[in-house]
Amino acid sequence: MEKTSLTVTWRCAQPGLWIASHRAGAAGIVVERWTEGFEVTSASGRALGTFPRLDDAKTALERAVAMERARSAMR
Repeated sequence: MEKTSLTVTWRCAQPGLWIASHRAGAAGIVVERWTEGFEVTSASGRALGTFPRLDDAKTALERAVAMERARSAMR
């Protein structure tokens, strides 16, 4: 497993598929689309976009997780 931030842990499940998790459970996935880049989907199924680099895709999901946590803390 690869830890890239304080809240999200990454695991490469198979070539072209990365799964993100955090303390509360699933965070989302990144799927490599050979001609398009890296597609990001949150655990709730929300498409977060397609990014040219894997690092950019992971960062997008990590930011979405952080935003969701901040929203939850405000409730």
